[in-house]
Amino acid sequence: MMIAQLVDIGHTAVMVPVAAAIGAWLVMGRTWRLALCWCLMFAAGLSIVAMSKIAFLGWETGIPSIDFQALSGHAFRSAAVIPVFFFVVLQVAQASWRAAGVVFGMVVSLGVGVLLVRFQFHTVSEVIPSLALGSTVSLGFVRVANKLPAPLINRWSVLFSLTMFLVMCGLKPSKISPHLVDVALYLSGRDYPHLWSRQQDVQSPRLVCRPANSSFRPARSY
Repeated sequence: MMIAQLVDIGHTAVMVPVAAAIGAWLVMGRTWRLALCWCLMFAAGLSIVAMSKIAFLGWETGIPSIDFQALSGHAFRSAAVIPVFFFVVLQVAQASWRAAGVVFGMVVSLGVGVLLVRFQFHTVSEVIPSLALGSTVSLGFVRVANKLPAPLINRWSVLFSLTMFLVMCGLKPSKISPHLVDVALYLSGRDYPHLWSRQQDVQSPRLVCRPANSSFRPARSY
């Protein structure tokens, strides 16, 4: 199952700290507009994914005919962050190398999407729009970045980016995901959430889907 574990590249605990490090790099490079653009675009994409999950948990707003329940956070984050990471890291390289880095990042995110489907964490109908949303964020950022001055690079940029990455890792952003259940129940007024039909969930295969302040423990996995 080592191959299946590669989908953890797109895990919240990995991609959110990397996204924060990218933002820190841009801030220290004095590209304020670019940093703001990245933060807003990534946050907007995450919000769309979260809303799709909340909608299913609270109102079961899936599309059974195409086996769609909600967007894949792993697929979105991979497609949104990895290409931008390589683009930023290769900022001082030639344009051809930056373009190659973006393409490589997109290939990696596509591979994550394939594994999500292969190991039945998500369906094709869930992965494709998630990758499309993530690619819209990453390619949109790259397009804006190509029109603005490149960030200045110095040792403080590297230090601050690493610090931000470690800080975000310490905050454990993956703990946010289970609270989507609480939000869905609060907004929908339901006592119990609609459960995923998947036998396992990549976000936390052994995490039982239940409200944080409830004794409810259904038999199926979240």
